[in-house]
Amino acid sequence: MPWLYSLGFLVLAGGIYAAWEYPRQTVAPDLAAVQQRLADFDARLTRLEQRPAPVASVPQADLGKLASRIDALDAKIADQAKITDQLQTKVGDQLKNADQAASAGQTELSSRVNAVSGKIDSLSGHIETGLDAIRQQTDHLAARVAALEKASGGADTVSNQLNRLARIQEATLALAAGRPLGDIPGAPPAVARFAHTAPPTMIQLRELFTQSEHAAIAAKQPDDTSVPLVDRIWQQAQGLVTVHRGENVVVGNPAAVTLGHARDALDAGDLKGAISTVEELKGQPRDAMAGWLKEARSLADARAALANMAGQS
Repeated sequence: MPWLYSLGFLVLAGGIYAAWEYPRQTVAPDLAAVQQRLADFDARLTRLEQRPAPVASVPQADLGKLASRIDALDAKIADQAKITDQLQTKVGDQLKNADQAASAGQTELSSRVNAVSGKIDSLSGHIETGLDAIRQQTDHLAARVAALEKASGGADTVSNQLNRLARIQEATLALAAGRPLGDIPGAPPAVARFAHTAPPTMIQLRELFTQSEHAAIAAKQPDDTSVPLVDRIWQQAQGLVTVHRGENVVVGNPAAVTLGHARDALDAGDLKGAISTVEELKGQPRDAMAGWLKEARSLADARAALANMAGQS
């Protein structure tokens, strides 16, 4: 079909070229002829375009081969369709089995989830119980810590008190041994006076008592004019007769009798009793015992002060 177009175009081009190169003398008739020829060419081209394309002749053998190939392809297509059906069936079975397995798995999973949920609830209950116990223990520990913190402040006080008691005990032992007591914070004057001075001992007081006793007995008896006559006669009679019971005077000089009772108390370790007895003396006998009374009172006052300090600590 294209070659016909090309042929018509060449003929038309050749005619135009010939008319252009070799024009006739009569222009008008030749132009009309050319136009007529162009119209003819257009008509022929139109008919050629409208003509159906020629069918090439195919050998019969080739057609047979083509038919065989088509049949083979149809057979393959049928086989593929059968295979496709089988695959669809197999896939359907697998999907069905998968659905069944998924359903069974979902049921099992639901059971396991329910079991786990039950365990979680049980564990939650145990955890809450444990938390309550822990809270109680925490509160108890907090109370104990608060008590310990409160007691820690008192522990320092107790420690200070124990240290003070130990110091007082040391001072008491030093007082009994006749050694200086040393400095004690807050000590009363009766104790502080012996911080660096040795206090008198019971042995020293007994020796001093014996020395002072002789002077007191030898001293002039006090004026007894205020004493009733009968008592004065009795005292004078006692002064004339002296009765001893061991070293003590039972009947005789009144000062000797009083000092005998004081010596008994002193030998028994009753310093306060001895002091009280000596304080019954009057006049010169009392003056003779003044030195002993001073030393004895200082020791007794120190003892009492240390005992009071120990009781307050």
